[in-house]
Amino acid sequence: MASPPTPSTVSTTVTTSPSSTGGSELGPDPQLAAERKRKRKESNRLSAQRSRARKQRQLDDLTAQVAALRARNGAMDAAARDAARRCVAVQAENAMLHARTVELSARLQSLVDLIQCMQAGDAMYQYQQLPLVDATIYNYY
Repeated sequence: MASPPTPSTVSTTVTTSPSSTGGSELGPDPQLAAERKRKRKESNRLSAQRSRARKQRQLDDLTAQVAALRARNGAMDAAARDAARRCVAVQAENAMLHARTVELSARLQSLVDLIQCMQAGDAMYQYQQLPLVDATIYNYY
């Protein structure tokens, strides 16, 4: 990378003064102007090259980011589909278990009612049991 000319290098390259040229001013030295122009062009060319390289790196970074985000998005999409599939399966199992709960609750209530009926029947049977009568007293034959 070329650096722009410093005042010390400029003063050493310019050796003529208006008094040494006989008092006529023709302007700056054409070689010096051409050298400055060439250095400025070289500096601009290198700066543009660095700028293009920086923009290319930025583009490459963004392209890599896009690829990573697409991969992440695909993984998240697959995870969401899997979660939805599992949710449907759990909902179906939950509905089945709810129906089974209703069925078993009804069976349990039926058994409780039957036990209560049997217990009530035993109690009634104990209180209403007739004394045993000798069958010979009543001769039906």
